[in-house]
Amino acid sequence: MASTEPFDQLTGTLKIYIAPQGEAIPAVNTTPAGNWVELGATDGEQSLEHAGENTYFRDNAHQGPVKGVRPEEDVIAHFTVVGLTLENYARILHQVSQVTAAGGPPATKKIPLKRGATLTEYALLLRGEAMSPYGIFPAMYVIPRGVFDGQPQPTFAKDGRPALECDFYVLEDDSQADADRMGWLIAQTA
Repeated sequence: MASTEPFDQLTGTLKIYIAPQGEAIPAVNTTPAGNWVELGATDGEQSLEHAGENTYFRDNAHQGPVKGVRPEEDVIAHFTVVGLTLENYARILHQVSQVTAAGGPPATKKIPLKRGATLTEYALLLRGEAMSPYGIFPAMYVIPRGVFDGQPQPTFAKDGRPALECDFYVLEDDSQADADRMGWLIAQTA
């Protein structure tokens, strides 16, 4: 049975970048700089879900609905990051400042598994080098404000690449134009 939620299936390997919420958004054809940090590449399927149910209204003069509205709307990015470092694992769980040197020898680092009550807000980029529908050009989803959601579950496979399934829940960003408050897709055309 097909899903009733609309979503965009993103194909190919993407690179995931995060930055503090409010960071300047880079051009689609440049590598993010400044406070942007590459979390890593994706593996498997990645998608962007447009969630929220419509409400329909009826009146006595019509058998079918006469108006429809969308009272609630959510955007959720689903992806799996591979090649996970402790720093990037900590960014997804809570904050990179949680990574500490654990002494030694040997030299070690550790992160607490407790996430805490406060969520860290980030800006997120899902970038693909050949993702544009207009040819072999770059494109990216831009999420100016959101939080990591769900229950991250690291996996350790035979290929030796640790992976972490992620859900990134979009929060409205009032500093953006009304249509862009929950993010946008931008693609190079030539």
